[in-house]
Amino acid sequence: MRLERKQYWIACLFLLPALAIFGLFFYYPFLQSIYYSFTQWNGLKAPAFIGFDNYRYIFSDQQMLDGMKNTLKMVVFGLVVQNPLALLLALLLNRKFRTRAFLRTSFYLPIIVSLVVTSIIWGELLKYDGFLNGLLKPIIGEAHLQDWLGTVYTSFPTIILLTQWQGIGYCALIYLAGLQSIPPDIYEAADIEGAKGFALFRRVTLPMLMPSVTIVLFLTIVGALRLFDLPYLLTNGGPGTSSYTLFLAVYNAAFKAQNYGYATAAGILLAIFIIIVTVVQLAVTRRREVEL
Repeated sequence: MRLERKQYWIACLFLLPALAIFGLFFYYPFLQSIYYSFTQWNGLKAPAFIGFDNYRYIFSDQQMLDGMKNTLKMVVFGLVVQNPLALLLALLLNRKFRTRAFLRTSFYLPIIVSLVVTSIIWGELLKYDGFLNGLLKPIIGEAHLQDWLGTVYTSFPTIILLTQWQGIGYCALIYLAGLQSIPPDIYEAADIEGAKGFALFRRVTLPMLMPSVTIVLFLTIVGALRLFDLPYLLTNGGPGTSSYTLFLAVYNAAFKAQNYGYATAAGILLAIFIIIVTVVQLAVTRRREVEL
């Protein structure tokens, strides 16, 4: 017993430097940010305590509300469209055919390309006199052409589609890994029992794939809630606030309006919301997981 206790305290001693560094660069700033969220602070002058005013103002700030609305749209679209398409793509890529390796690489490439490069390329393709409108002009006529990133009604839907172009291949890769981890014996047993087609997918494949579903849903929800890069690089939230996201609204409140106390309050609410949503999602999906 004495030896085990001695080893325990030795282990704690070795952990102390790491815990100290982690506390200094994570917990201390986090606690500071909670304090700043109750203040009016521009980053230069001493913060002035204003209580819950920042939190109250969030729900009357039109930019923040538009960011919340667009972010929720992104979450719903990711769950309803991106995940089923990624699963379908993974099922297709799991079959044996000649160009399978090439297609797997092709669908994964968008996620490893720099977002800055991606934004520059898509910005050029989607502008009014860009490549896409050049293709559409003979088909629909010049009167119906759109500045896809420059109009209120098309800017955010276009950004949503670009995120799907990036995310579907990555999610499909996770689903594909899950499909390949399912033992062939299970399918052989299901074949003997007469399970075919959609019944085989619903009763065998999907339950065995639930760990991958849990991961993909988690990444989709968190990624949508944290969406910042593409709207910032392509439209900066415009025109107006039509392509604002919650992260972009927080960024602009901090670095453009220099209202760091308000931005910190919004960031804390966003973090709490992400934690709640992910905890609920993980609790629901993990109940359906099947051990291999």
